[in-house]
Amino acid sequence: MVEIASGVVADLYLLAAVGLGVGLIAGFAGVSGGYLLTPILIVLGFPAHIAVGTALALMTANTLIAVLRHKELGHLDLKMGVIMAVGTILGAEAGVRLLEHIKGVSESSINIGVLAVMTVGLAAVAVTMVREVWRASEKLSEMGATDAAADDLEVRTAACRFLQGLCIFPHIRFTKSKLRISGWIVFFLGAFIGVLSGFLGVGGCFMRGPALIYLVGQPSLMAVGTNLLGAFIGVAFSCFRHAMLGHVNLGVALVVLLGTSIGTQIGASGTSYVKGLAVRYVLAASVAAALLGPALKLAWFLTGARIAWLDSAARIVTVAQIFVPVTIVIVLLMMAFRHFRGGGIPRWARPLMADRPHAVAS
Repeated sequence: MVEIASGVVADLYLLAAVGLGVGLIAGFAGVSGGYLLTPILIVLGFPAHIAVGTALALMTANTLIAVLRHKELGHLDLKMGVIMAVGTILGAEAGVRLLEHIKGVSESSINIGVLAVMTVGLAAVAVTMVREVWRASEKLSEMGATDAAADDLEVRTAACRFLQGLCIFPHIRFTKSKLRISGWIVFFLGAFIGVLSGFLGVGGCFMRGPALIYLVGQPSLMAVGTNLLGAFIGVAFSCFRHAMLGHVNLGVALVVLLGTSIGTQIGASGTSYVKGLAVRYVLAASVAAALLGPALKLAWFLTGARIAWLDSAARIVTVAQIFVPVTIVIVLLMMAFRHFRGGGIPRWARPLMADRPHAVAS
């Protein structure tokens, strides 16, 4: 145990284990993991502004590891990632200033504000993604659950067709992603998510990933690396700004990084053996599972911290929520291992397995 702040102690072994789980999810689903880590730190007793800054410091290093790995795997559209990242930096500055302004009002206001925005955002993304993967699963069953069908089962929403059809200059062809869309749409999506990054201490991946898939129309596996590139630039800038304000506990970030660096490498490598629908399963499960803990902690703050069981339940649920997506990733990796060794796998797993590991980018 180590004292983080006055009256706040943390178990370093628990933080390292949390980091391992967050890293596994982050590398596989193409997220920075902030939407999992920031609520955990708050629930464990960290002041919200310290939780935000420390999570950003960790994610800066973690997302860089993931970006480099996904670049090797060919899951990265550099042009789209850079345009989105420019918008993210501008939005992140606005988010940091908003957080600092609310912090000046009261400590309880910042805790409630961060958790409320995170809960609403997670709920909106969770509902959207769970509905989509449920429909995709039903469609896959109707197609006979063949491998070929799963290959083509990428998302083609009315929203992405509409946005791609808007001929607003510059209308850019993103060759790597095999699509054409206005650069302004990509830029403003990045700016909006950047505000969340600076304010919530998240990379914004839990919103950027679905936005790339459902609004831009990017293939799921390509969205993984592109999402992480935008997250890296955004969280690096946000971390720098929060460090200037004294919101970063570097020691805690380094402890958690020990776990995430291992988990991220394993998760990122695993995406070479599965199809895009498997990635969307994990992303949807992680966002949905991450919702309950912050909601309980928010309820505890809103009731004036008078209902003790809400705080206890929030602590248990927020840490336990990692096990849902982690279990899914482990099961998928086990199925992939058996599949590529020539062993038999259950019928439900066959459409989610790639025919062979995806080619590594030269």
